[in-house]
Amino acid sequence: MKTDPSLLYDAVPPSIWHDAGLLEQLWQAERSRSLFGRQNPERAGAGWWSVRASSFARRTGGSRGRRRQEKLMAMLEKAGLLGGRHEALDIGCGPGNVALPLARRMKRVVALDPSEDMLAILERRAARAGIKNIETVHMRWEDVDLDRLGWRGRFRVAIASMSPGIRDVATLQKMQAASCRGCYLSGFTRRFDRAQDELWRLFFHEPMPDLPADVFCIFHLLHAWGCCPSLELSSEKTRQRCSMQAALEEMNLLMMPYVEQSEKTRSIIENYVRSASPQGVFTRERSFVEARMIWPVRR
Repeated sequence: MKTDPSLLYDAVPPSIWHDAGLLEQLWQAERSRSLFGRQNPERAGAGWWSVRASSFARRTGGSRGRRRQEKLMAMLEKAGLLGGRHEALDIGCGPGNVALPLARRMKRVVALDPSEDMLAILERRAARAGIKNIETVHMRWEDVDLDRLGWRGRFRVAIASMSPGIRDVATLQKMQAASCRGCYLSGFTRRFDRAQDELWRLFFHEPMPDLPADVFCIFHLLHAWGCCPSLELSSEKTRQRCSMQAALEEMNLLMMPYVEQSEKTRSIIENYVRSASPQGVFTRERSFVEARMIWPVRR
């Protein structure tokens, strides 16, 4: 059954794309209904990322991680945001997947993350690679005071690659205020993890909610502010095999923000992993749509 286009026009008039206040409300509504909106903040903060640090660093490295870095660097190069005389800010730097290659193209990289364990991995990687121009900062982006730190307009480019730090208008505007030339932001617009979805159904008896389409919301908001962002999309499917023990640890960590940690919870996850691990091998199938966005900042 088709919807009358005139009804859609009345429900979502074109003027919405110029109404920054309404777009901001829609962004927050999108996040509240999403998978992120189901997280328990006390179980999904810096401590959770610290527990995940080692496995996250392993999983996001390799050839897939290098391809992501190459796409990022190509966009920064095309926009004229790289250069050995300039500084960059990496918001939510994690184990250094962006900060490390970026440091080879910039005078200095300030890498910020709320997880000490993530920063420790970055520092070890930098030391092994002989990279000495990365300054690590242990702090949440929400808590950063640009003027106190001397960061207002300091950086040629501010980057938030797959970072949960940009979550509302205040954190987005702060990101823009830190840069004197441009910003880069990336995130998933769609992600399907078969194992996590099946576990979610066992716990909640419903399909797992989608991720928030933050990048699309931000794209329209920037346009309403008079910016001119560029957007690229790419899709990917992965199929990875690991031991039953490694899968059990990862699935427990993935579900930690959403379910109470108890003997019953661990038993449900263990039974699921065992049933999905013939000959002790667990196969994890995932698909993604990733968005990469870059825009100029005018001073």
